[in-house]
Amino acid sequence: MNVYIDSISHAEWRRNSEYFTDYSVYQTWEYQQVRAERARQRISRILIVDDNDSPLLMGQVRIKRVPMLRLTIGYIQSGPLIQVTPYDESSALQALIQLRQAFLGSIVNVLRLVPNIENDDHGERWIGLFSSAGFQRVMSEPPYHTMMVSLADSPEQILSRMDREARRIIRKAERMNIDFKEDTSEEFFDILKRLYAQAKERKGFRGIDADDFAESQKLFAEEDKARILIAYHGNEAISAHATSHFGITAIPLITANTPEGLKCGSSYLVWWKAYLRAKELGMQYYDLGGIDEKSNPKGYLFKKRMGGEEVSHISAFEACESRIVRKIWRTTESAYRLIKR
Repeated sequence: MNVYIDSISHAEWRRNSEYFTDYSVYQTWEYQQVRAERARQRISRILIVDDNDSPLLMGQVRIKRVPMLRLTIGYIQSGPLIQVTPYDESSALQALIQLRQAFLGSIVNVLRLVPNIENDDHGERWIGLFSSAGFQRVMSEPPYHTMMVSLADSPEQILSRMDREARRIIRKAERMNIDFKEDTSEEFFDILKRLYAQAKERKGFRGIDADDFAESQKLFAEEDKARILIAYHGNEAISAHATSHFGITAIPLITANTPEGLKCGSSYLVWWKAYLRAKELGMQYYDLGGIDEKSNPKGYLFKKRMGGEEVSHISAFEACESRIVRKIWRTTESAYRLIKR
């Protein structure tokens, strides 16, 4: 087993990432680079391979210093990449141990991972592997909760799994002379950002920072760029939807509608078009992008109608340099969450 830290080229990263089924936009070189630069953090990259040079684990660690506490925190978003098919549990365990040893103490005081793994029987085995490798579950950070749409069946079968009301709205919208255009250009992303900003102002929600994805989009090779669907009624853009396609799962990055888009049903139709496009591109699943029934009941209801299966991921995990560091870090984080609320 060999460990490479910060000696991985962009080409090597892209080539090795294709081995992993849990690869997504959140592990791409470009996205993490943008996130780090905008947050004034730095990135450290790790690749662990077996004796045959086959990848076992990859990760991009965003490193943040907390000067007041004299702590350095390492964070792996939606990772590390570990789900090679098939995988050997013994090798996976050793790779996780190597990851912890490579960073903890010498580079960071706290290393937090948010694995891209569903909480099922398969996930339970990974929970055991993380624990055996010296990571503790972080119960204070809610696990990712979403709905997954299988794209394995025919379009007719996928549509049949949707709620009756969703199908009715889609059929109605298809009769409304709505035109769709798809592109990966900066111009299309600008339209999406404009509709999204209007929706945030109209509804009064905080949302995400669309510029993270817009800046990443400029850096991606053409085949890796998010595909942006714009729905037009007449000459007016009424719905917009950006989807990334990495690994085996498509993920919606940003979606937005005008009041006209909501009224005529393009808000549903644009999702349906995104499903079909993802299936054409070989994706096995469409992740609807996170749900929270309590804080966003309308969004939860919308996604529940879209034919997905509700799933949760396993918890976050972290390793700390010492018990004292863990206590300081957990106390500080709890206080930060309280102040933020």
